[in-house]
Amino acid sequence: MRILQVTPRYFPNFGGVEIVVKRISEMLVERGLSVTVYSIDLSSKTEEKQDVNGVLVRRFKPLRGDPLYLPPPSFIRALKREEADIVHVHNAHTLLPTLVVLLKRRRQRMLLQPHYHKFGQTRIRNLLLGLYKYPLDKLVFPRAEFVIANSPYEMRIIREDFPKCENVVLIREGISLMELKSVKWSPEKPIRVLYVGALRRYKNVGKLLEGFAYLVKEKEETFKLVIVGDGSEHERLVSLARKIGIEGYIEWKCKLSRKQLLAEYARAGVFVSLSQLESFSRVIHDAILIGVPTVVQNSGATADMVREGLVEGVDSLSPSAVADGIVKAVRKTPSKVSETQRAFLSWEEYLDKVLEIYKRTLRNIR
Repeated sequence: MRILQVTPRYFPNFGGVEIVVKRISEMLVERGLSVTVYSIDLSSKTEEKQDVNGVLVRRFKPLRGDPLYLPPPSFIRALKREEADIVHVHNAHTLLPTLVVLLKRRRQRMLLQPHYHKFGQTRIRNLLLGLYKYPLDKLVFPRAEFVIANSPYEMRIIREDFPKCENVVLIREGISLMELKSVKWSPEKPIRVLYVGALRRYKNVGKLLEGFAYLVKEKEETFKLVIVGDGSEHERLVSLARKIGIEGYIEWKCKLSRKQLLAEYARAGVFVSLSQLESFSRVIHDAILIGVPTVVQNSGATADMVREGLVEGVDSLSPSAVADGIVKAVRKTPSKVSETQRAFLSWEEYLDKVLEIYKRTLRNIR
C-alpha cells in the first residue's frame, strides 16, 4: 500500500494539521508502508525534496500562499505521475482538495480530512469560504471515499454544511496519553494563567489580555500571564498589554521544546483558550489531561467539552466574563481526567483506525 499525504504545510512548520500529518506519516512508515508527502510550503528555509524520518517530503513553492495554497504547475505534473494507491488530502479550507479531485488518477482512492471549523479566520477568508463551499459540496465531498472528522462537532457541521457528504466517519485525533500522564501538575504562586498557541486575531488573545487586566484590577490574589506562541499579532498584543497596563505581569515565550512546554502546563494554575475556530484543540486536550483547570468559549467544538464538565465555559468575551471564568476554574482545581470520562485515543489507537479506513477504501476499488 502506497500512501500520498497532501497538506498545505509540513514539518518544520508547526500547527494542529502539521502535527497530525507528521504523526500519521511517520507511524505508517514504522509499520512498513511507503509514504510520500506533498506540501505547498517551499521556501528558502526548506528543501524541495528530503527524507524526514523515512517519509519522502516533496515541497512546492505556492503561486499563492495562505490561505489558498495554490500550487505551481510542477505540483500538477507530479500529482499526475504519482503512483500512490491512496491520496489522503488535508484541510478543506484550502484549494488542495479540489485540485486533488480533478488531477488524481482514476484508480487512486481519495480520503479527505477537512480539519473544518465552519468559518474563515478573517472576514475576507470567511467570504471566500462561503463561495468555496459550493464546489466542496458538489464536487469534493461526494467524490471522497471517506471523510474523516476529528471531533463530534466537526462531524455535525460537515453534515450541516455539506449535505451530499454521506461517508463521514469520526476518528478523534491521537493524543500522547502516556506522556501527559507522566506530567505532575504542581501550580505555582503567583497563579500562572497560561495560553499556548498561535498569536493570530481569531485566537482572541487580545480578549484574554483585557480579561486578565480586569482580573488583576478587581481580585485580591496575584496572577501572572504566560503567553507561549508566536505569530502576526505579536507586536499588536505587546502594544495592547502596555496600553492597558499589564506588561509587567506577562511572560512572552516561543519556540519551546516539548519538555519546556509541558513544564509550563505543570506550573500553570489555569489554562485559557478563547478561540472558536477549532475542530479539535490539541493544547486544550493537553491541559485537561495534565489536570490544569481550563477556560474556553462555550461555543463551537469546545462547547462539547463544557457540557462534559471537562472545562469552564464563558458565554461572553467581555473582560469581566473572562476574568470570572478564570476565577471559577482556579477554584475548581479538578483532578486529572479519567480515560473513561471521554473517548481519548492514543496515537497508536488512532493510526489503527486510520489504517482500517485505508483498507476499507482499497476494498471499494472495482
